[in-house]
Amino acid sequence: MAGEDMLKIFIEETEENLQSLEEGLLELEDNPGDMGLIDLVFRAMHTIKGGAGLMGFTQISQAAHHLENILDQIRQSGEGMPREVFSLMFAGLDVLRQLLESGDPEGTAYQKEVAELIRKADLYAAGGETPAEKEAPPKASPGKRYYKLELKFKPDLFATGTDPLMLLLELEETGVFLENYVNMAKLPPLQELDPQQLYLSWTIFLETGSSKEELENIFIFVADDNEIKIDEITNELDQWFHGEKRTGEMLVERGLISPEEVEEVLAKQKRVGELLVLEGKLASGQVSKVMQTQQRFREQEQANTIRVDTGKLEEILNYIAELLIAQSRVKELVSKMLGERAAVAEVLNAFQEVDKIIRFLQEEVMTTSMIPIGGTFMRFQRMVRDLAREKGKEIELVMSGKETELDKKVIEQITDPLKHLIRNAVDHGLETAEERLAAGKKPQGTIHLNAFHQEGNIVIEISDDGRGINEEAVLAKARERGLVEKDRLPSQAELQRLLFMPGFSTAKEVSDISGRGVGLDVVANNIKNLRGSVELFSERGKGTKFSIKLPLTLAIIDGMMVRVGTERFIIPLTSIMEFIKARQGDIRQAEGKGLIMQLRNEYIPYSALYQLLHLEAEHTRPTEGILVIIKDGQKKMALLVDEIIGQEQVVIKSIKENMEQVDGVAGVTIMGDGKVAIILDVSSLFRLVRKADYSGSETAKVAGS
Repeated sequence: MAGEDMLKIFIEETEENLQSLEEGLLELEDNPGDMGLIDLVFRAMHTIKGGAGLMGFTQISQAAHHLENILDQIRQSGEGMPREVFSLMFAGLDVLRQLLESGDPEGTAYQKEVAELIRKADLYAAGGETPAEKEAPPKASPGKRYYKLELKFKPDLFATGTDPLMLLLELEETGVFLENYVNMAKLPPLQELDPQQLYLSWTIFLETGSSKEELENIFIFVADDNEIKIDEITNELDQWFHGEKRTGEMLVERGLISPEEVEEVLAKQKRVGELLVLEGKLASGQVSKVMQTQQRFREQEQANTIRVDTGKLEEILNYIAELLIAQSRVKELVSKMLGERAAVAEVLNAFQEVDKIIRFLQEEVMTTSMIPIGGTFMRFQRMVRDLAREKGKEIELVMSGKETELDKKVIEQITDPLKHLIRNAVDHGLETAEERLAAGKKPQGTIHLNAFHQEGNIVIEISDDGRGINEEAVLAKARERGLVEKDRLPSQAELQRLLFMPGFSTAKEVSDISGRGVGLDVVANNIKNLRGSVELFSERGKGTKFSIKLPLTLAIIDGMMVRVGTERFIIPLTSIMEFIKARQGDIRQAEGKGLIMQLRNEYIPYSALYQLLHLEAEHTRPTEGILVIIKDGQKKMALLVDEIIGQEQVVIKSIKENMEQVDGVAGVTIMGDGKVAIILDVSSLFRLVRKADYSGSETAKVAGS
């Protein structure tokens, strides 16, 4: 396996373990006595240390090693996680994440941070008395024996059916590996590597209650043909683990490893970035436990899965998209060429079968790129915890719908807007404990993250039970900026929409977290770029909720093609409720407002697509064209078009690269005849209607229809 491939796997697995570590620590804060959770975070830290050691990333390995020692002490005590250790663990988590994400896993730029972390970890481990920069040497424990094992196996060991890692596992069950050195001097260049040959040997320092004979029995079947040497060093322990020299240097001094072998190993590391390092300490059985853990995870959790680069999935989806366009083109050409209806019908039936296969393929590929949003939600736990402490507030983050899946690309792009809304809730939305008690609330505030499917879309809600929007302050600010006339009283919905205007804020002070309203225009624009929409609901004194609606995927949608004049448009099927042929008198002028339509027992806004987009239309009266009843959340609207052409599955092409974003337009698609059809953005159509001013002859014409 190439070095770049190994590095990629290491980064992916370490990111997963860091996430597990963070989630486990956050859960432990609420349940510090949960030994299962303590074991979970210990295993995650142990695996991070092991993987880094195998890759030769000493800074990561050492930082994780010292933190692991503390976690191991806590496990052994059985008394639960002390409160004072959480800050240290979270600080260590941040350092490990910095090392991983910096692009410098060797840690050359973070040596001071790692050294400080190790100092604090050692200080804590020593009960605050000995802030040693280096590990304290092990001291002999009563009833324990100490051994140095040199294990040099024949290169063809695998051919005998023996796995050395299984022997190391069995050995570790007898006690604790104090140190473990891997000699890889005989490892050949990568291109000459024979996977059926064993090139490694080990020197292990073991603490155990077993006798030398019991240890020899572990290697009884390989002792004759291999060099297995077991020496008891109980009385020499101080010589091996004392003074300025590291144990590895003493191995060289005593001839167990030659200086040439050390140089050769270091040269090989530099050349090919191999997995093992001579001077990287592998305490507590690093090799065996890492291999055992990774093997168990692969067998139990990944038996039917493989890692797939999302870029490859996107490429497949792009080809499927092009296939859809080409098929549509061929279908149209065949229909023109064949004059006989029977032949046309037969060809169209064949195309329907192809349609089914393409749709199935598309859905399967899309499913592979769908991931649960829970991982994104869990990241915010730590952020809320830290921000709450910084602001001196008591806050609980409640999450639901973590299993809801959507496209990985959508999740990546929605993370920043969600982060901003949560930060706003912490900083400005939720009150302090004293303020909440004075308002008759419980001292602990709540932020609720929720995700669910709704009519082919994903809805993500961020709500808090805080103070809500101060509408009086919003109105005063709006009048101050000339956004609202002094004698006009806007509706609650209008006031709340003002918060999404660039730079609009009622915060008296701009904090390092940000006040409600700062940057909400950026949030709205980011969501709009994902073809989504955001709504705000707030009640003074009770809280605020942001509701974000997003498409499941950004690539392909099912839509209904309509015509206005000579132009064709696609309306997403998920936004269409029904089609209606209007009757005389169905459309009327609402007093002080625009045009409305009576739809059974309710009144909904009416608009004509040609007016919203300034087009020439064939039909300008509602009774002449077709009314499409569209919806956006709970809002409905009757939209006049000239003709309904039919349902299409279309590929979305962005227009942002070539022109500015246009209200009402989500993108474009290429049709079978090579022409372009506009895909409508239903959410922004509703906004256009609110801003439109239908007056004069047009209003009279419609009202008189």
